[in-house]
Amino acid sequence: MAFLSRPGGGMVDTGDLKSPGRKAVRVQVPPWAFLQRQLMIEFYPQSIYYPREAVEAKLKSGELLATEKRLFEFAERHRSAIWETAKEDAAKPTDSILLDNLRAFLLSKGSLHPAYEMGELIKEIKKEVWYRNEEQRESPNEVAENWKEQYADKWREARMFEAFILVEHRAEQILNILHATETE
Repeated sequence: MAFLSRPGGGMVDTGDLKSPGRKAVRVQVPPWAFLQRQLMIEFYPQSIYYPREAVEAKLKSGELLATEKRLFEFAERHRSAIWETAKEDAAKPTDSILLDNLRAFLLSKGSLHPAYEMGELIKEIKKEVWYRNEEQRESPNEVAENWKEQYADKWREARMFEAFILVEHRAEQILNILHATETE
């Protein structure tokens, strides 16, 4: 059961630049997981409102323990799908391929734990309602809509970025979880 369309890895015909239409040149399309990893490396660190160092500081201070727990649960809950797609990239997936497929699966799901993250999102909105109503009275619904328009996407990107940093720092534990069922 593949979770995303998985282009790449195969051969395609393309014309060369000098004589398109006359000569076809065989080229290999890079594997899908590699493309996903490049997207994550290039997109996430540059698109969110706080730097990698801030996430690493949160990790060091223990502020990401709940996220870490949910990441381990995510890896365990989805390990068979992660293995299945990793085996599409390589018959015997390396640890790197497994981690890339975990990241890609997380990217496709958009959340480690949707219910928990929804609760956290609601807390953020309630803080904004309280803050904005200290000085002037505003409709909670208007504040919520305004917050959603301004911050929701960045907030979700930040949660995803934290998860990716955790994958880097907790790779050994995640791989232990993924390898636990390799023979199943």
